[in-house]
Amino acid sequence: MVNDDLSADHDPEVDSKSTADPTDDRPLVAEDVVMAYAADAVLAIPGIAGLHESPWQSFSGRVRPDHTPKGVVVRTVAPGVIEVDVHVRVAWGTAIPEVARQVRDVITRKMEALLDLEVRKATLYVDEIDAPSELA
Repeated sequence: MVNDDLSADHDPEVDSKSTADPTDDRPLVAEDVVMAYAADAVLAIPGIAGLHESPWQSFSGRVRPDHTPKGVVVRTVAPGVIEVDVHVRVAWGTAIPEVARQVRDVITRKMEALLDLEVRKATLYVDEIDAPSELA
């Protein structure tokens, strides 16, 4: 696990839903939209082989059509302020600290530019590393 700039407290089961603040004039953005933007941004980073979800979460996605794909956890910590946890599978030989910095930077940039959300914390969890490919 790489925790770039960030504390180790993490509960993937806690997903706060966005709450409206009457003094905040920004549009309310659904958490699923935030998760989708974050997932797309992370998957474009070289070395990221895919998002990671537990086998149980994957099974739930096949059984329940309303299941939200896992791999990205978003918590609203204040109006317009979020924390993002990303669970990934990386390619063999990936420099994980560099990927962690890229994840933090790309999520922060995308959330602020596309959704006007401040990212207080972005944490990368490497849950799996692909096996090395055989040399031909």
